[in-house]
Amino acid sequence: MFMEGPKIGAAYRIGSGNWNLIWETTPTGNIGPEQKVFEIVIAGQPDVQVCVFISGFLFYVTNWYIDDVKVFVPNELDANLAELKVAPYVAINAPFALQYKVVNDGTQPITSFDISYVVDGGAPVLHAVSGVNIQPDQTHWITHPVPVSLNQIGEHQIAAFVSNVNGGNDAVPANNTKQTTLNALPFILAKKVLAEEATGTWCGWCTRGICFMDYMAETYPDTWIGVAIHNNDPMKCTPYDNAVANIIPGFMGYPMVTSDRSPGDSDPANLEAGYERRINTVSLATLDIVNFNWNPATRHLSLDLQSEFVAEVTAPLRFGLIITEDSLWGRSTAWEQSNAYAGGQFGPMCGFENLPSSVPAEQMHYDHVARAILDSPFGTPSSLPQPIAFGSIHAYTYSMDIPADWCFEKLNFIGFIVNSATKEIMNATNVISHFVNVNESHNNELNCSIFPNPANEEISILLDGIENGLVAIQLLDVTGKVIQKTESAAATGRDKMQMKTTDLANGTYLIKLQSETKAIVHKLVIQH
Repeated sequence: MFMEGPKIGAAYRIGSGNWNLIWETTPTGNIGPEQKVFEIVIAGQPDVQVCVFISGFLFYVTNWYIDDVKVFVPNELDANLAELKVAPYVAINAPFALQYKVVNDGTQPITSFDISYVVDGGAPVLHAVSGVNIQPDQTHWITHPVPVSLNQIGEHQIAAFVSNVNGGNDAVPANNTKQTTLNALPFILAKKVLAEEATGTWCGWCTRGICFMDYMAETYPDTWIGVAIHNNDPMKCTPYDNAVANIIPGFMGYPMVTSDRSPGDSDPANLEAGYERRINTVSLATLDIVNFNWNPATRHLSLDLQSEFVAEVTAPLRFGLIITEDSLWGRSTAWEQSNAYAGGQFGPMCGFENLPSSVPAEQMHYDHVARAILDSPFGTPSSLPQPIAFGSIHAYTYSMDIPADWCFEKLNFIGFIVNSATKEIMNATNVISHFVNVNESHNNELNCSIFPNPANEEISILLDGIENGLVAIQLLDVTGKVIQKTESAAATGRDKMQMKTTDLANGTYLIKLQSETKAIVHKLVIQH
């Protein structure tokens, strides 16, 4: 039986009578957000009911939101200051503009008005608006021409007012005012977006997840982090997989994605839009992976997540750690990837249109695969205090034995801070700030210089004061994987070495220098 696709609409009725349709639409894709205003002539009726509805085949409807429903009898002149738009966090001494949303709730057009703002109870800053023509039920956005600049760290109050509407006062002064609170931070911190995808080798449509996840990793290597949460296949991480429905807002099936566990994404094709939506949100804490220790003999790993908070935080925050592995593959049929794009009938999809409907295991290498999430999919309880004081630094230690079948060189370590009440990820990182091997000693360091740093095509390593023996020099990525290595004969007491960096991707690397008695690790930034 054919089921009609979803309808969204509004209707009203008098008493218990029949419903009268006001508006209805059958969406064929994403719609909104948008404002709808309906006029109902019901003079003299004592009992009127209004409803908004959704009906029909709802399988492909991920989220639908209705808010700010208002039923009112309009006045002749009524300017409504409906919204004062400003970021909740700003940097001190960095000017920013206030935006206002003015709605005409009256029956007469609005042609002029004054709009003012006051910061922390100070003097009003007025802007006279003229030459507009805001019709009844219409919205008008305006940006105040005089920006705000806050020179003190902490909380501030901003109030805005509409007055002198069409040269006089309107009928409803109660809706002419808006107030908001924001915080001024010493600086805006670097942020990374954590994207999580529900996937599985059995899922034919999940090849689009592979496609878009790889695109994001290549396009935004320094500010985007991807995690593939596998279901019902050899790569399944059970605790993570079991929590998917509570991690991805509006979860309905595979593949689905989320950016920072916030609403707004669903299909892997939304990953870039989700990244753009989240990358400019302000994080209130730095996040670093420090004191990274890896013992290849025992396969024991330990590291600290460390944060410095640039504002007071009262929300319940937690540290969490995700371990992913790249280039996973197997030989059994369980590792074969189902492929709905085979034959090209659904268009191109990163070459999967040229592969069979079941891609052989030997042709598949899976990246971003979630291997572990500590201590739970929602972080570690009590890993951060509540509340958190401005300027405070907090750290939490994670440790585990890495299973023998995990390839350490292909592991990624991802720290995150999550709000345990809203489930939103506040910040994440996959950069290890300080790699320390079990055999290294930093009490007696080598005397060396590395330049330029940041580097582009080549680095020079200058050793000084080494009288005898060889110095082993290694270039590593932040997980400890050796990318290049060489040796320097330092018998002359001074030696200069070069390493090519032309082919390295932008990011953070480590230079490890080891003699018979001394060792040191330097951070190196590649920036082409």
